Amino acid sequence: MEYTQSMNLVSPSGYAMPFELPETSPLEITLGYGKQQHPITGKEFFHHGVDFKVTPHTWLKALATGVVSGIASDREKGFNITVNYRNYAEGSNAVYDVTYSHIKESICNFGKNVKAGDNIAVCDGTLHIEVRFNGEEVDPIEFLTMVRDNLVVLEQQGIQGNNPEIATLDFDVSTPYDAQQPEIDQMYQRFFGKYMMDLLLNRYKVPGGTEKVLRDVLVEGANSGAYYEHAPSMLNPLGLGARSLGIIGRIQTILTHDFLNYLALMHGVFLSTMSEFEKKSC
Repeated sequence: MEYTQSMNLVSPSGYAMPFELPETSPLEITLGYGKQQHPITGKEFFHHGVDFKVTPHTWLKALATGVVSGIASDREKGFNITVNYRNYAEGSNAVYDVTYSHIKESICNFGKNVKAGDNIAVCDGTLHIEVRFNGEEVDPIEFLTMVRDNLVVLEQQGIQGNNPEIATLDFDVSTPYDAQQPEIDQMYQRFFGKYMMDLLLNRYKVPGGTEKVLRDVLVEGANSGAYYEHAPSMLNPLGLGARSLGIIGRIQTILTHDFLNYLALMHGVFLSTMSEFEKKSC
């Protein structure tokens, strides 16, 4: 399906992952979403969910604010429970329906309201998860990645201190500043807070030409389909992925150039590689 901004789930109670793993145990996906080879028959088939290996008797947790909308049992999925997660974003009527199958037992009744992290069922050896957004099937990994990203951002918003670690998207992009990046990173650590405050208080204004170039690149990205390759999240609101690497590199170059321009104008700080002529021309 095509991803859109409305798919970023807003939850009043926050977010949680569906189950907890022992610290020494890696996450194990036994069968992915989409076209798969049947582990027994060897025939190709379309798998409508994702299967996780879990330790029996592990608690299954609610991912966000929701309501138990179904409890059933059948030959194919075994005992299963469905939770409806409404998107609480202003003006949104979007909903996710998440079905958890092959569970051992439910500890919630139909219609029960749940919050992120609430125990809703007990897992058996395999947990099968299917996700629908407004009735349309979604890759569960995309959905769970969005939930994880939102959880990380909320956790970091609660970190105290002057220099909390900030979660960032790790894209392998190149810019003309690659060779100077270690020095630029040090400058960010020292001056980024001042840079943002001076922007907020209008003590420093981004040059008009820089703003226009940035707008043009953003529009180009939208027109070329660079955005919403993945489900959007608080950490990745445009759903950026591999097809947006070129746009990301250009935006990063523009933003780095403006930061260096700010350092030169407001603090008289320059890259050590700049010549005297280059410094005077800033």
